[in-house]
Amino acid sequence: MMVTFISQCEKKALKKTRRVLDAFANRIGDNTWQTLITEDGLNTVRKMLSKTASRSTAVSCHWIRSHSRSQLL
Repeated sequence: MMVTFISQCEKKALKKTRRVLDAFANRIGDNTWQTLITEDGLNTVRKMLSKTASRSTAVSCHWIRSHSRSQLL
């Protein structure tokens, strides 16, 4: 599935989030990543982000279903 990650993290959480997402996805903007990923891979990303999460962490994941449809995961 094609997913897009959007980060609105601040302070130290931004560096931690970038490190995790750069390992799994291609950066297409300052705070945006996009990749083809399996459901198991998506669960791995979620676990890694939850381990490094703080109050300054904010990441959304959108599943691109078609050209004009996406779903927030």
